[in-house]
Amino acid sequence: MDQEKIKNHFNNHKGLEMYFSPKIAEKFAELEQNDKNFRVAEIVDQTIMQEIEDMPDQIYAAELGGGAHPDRYHEFFNKLLKEPRGHIDWVDISPYMLKLAEKYISDEKYQNRKEVITFIKKEILEYLQGLENEKLDLALMKYTIDHLDNLDKLFELLTLKLKKGGKLIATIGSSSPELKSYSTNARFLYNGEQFPDNEIRILKDGDNFTVKFFKVSGDPNSGYLEGAETIKYFHSAEKMKQLAEFYGFDIFLGDWKNLVKQNNQGGESMNQEILVLTKKYGK
Repeated sequence: MDQEKIKNHFNNHKGLEMYFSPKIAEKFAELEQNDKNFRVAEIVDQTIMQEIEDMPDQIYAAELGGGAHPDRYHEFFNKLLKEPRGHIDWVDISPYMLKLAEKYISDEKYQNRKEVITFIKKEILEYLQGLENEKLDLALMKYTIDHLDNLDKLFELLTLKLKKGGKLIATIGSSSPELKSYSTNARFLYNGEQFPDNEIRILKDGDNFTVKFFKVSGDPNSGYLEGAETIKYFHSAEKMKQLAEFYGFDIFLGDWKNLVKQNNQGGESMNQEILVLTKKYGK
């Protein structure tokens, strides 16, 4: 990609610049090979399997903002690979993240996943806009819903593109307005500035904050992965519930353990907020 194209990408996708650098994207994908990321993926996998129990076979799914790791969701991919086979669109705006995603399932353990996956280079809302109405049984957003500033548009498109009974399953960083100074993997900047570890900042709907990723997951003293920072947006629980009601969704928003039946497959003690929308009405 020449420098002019890179510049245009940066201008059009402010806050996502790190995903358009091949070196940073690769280092970030390696950083995601950590215990927390694996456990969150297990939580999503368990949630998926519970929520699709009553769906017919040949599920059509989309991972929105999929990133580099379709080497997760082991139970769900097993389901997709059973006859009659289902399908998943793996959607990401970054060609480098998609290239890495193909690399991660080139491993012998995951190669058969290529038979049920299509890699699509598009922005999330652009992908949904171009999709046939009532096409999707399932939409997934792991670590991505807070990258979108236009939550209203997401809900509007989901109500068009999901089938009746179709679902969105998304991880939520936090629905609390309290912004802490850091998490397991990253430091948060408020108005572009770092603030003391013993303080919090209060966010309003639509506010954004900067995320700078540590070199080593779980170690704030390791320094930052050079160039690995992004912008996220705060969406309150009240906002999500209002949108769900307006667009005709049943909603669950809370810790996953309050939704998913425990089956002793790992990760049970970990807290993780999830959003599950279920479309109530068809055409």
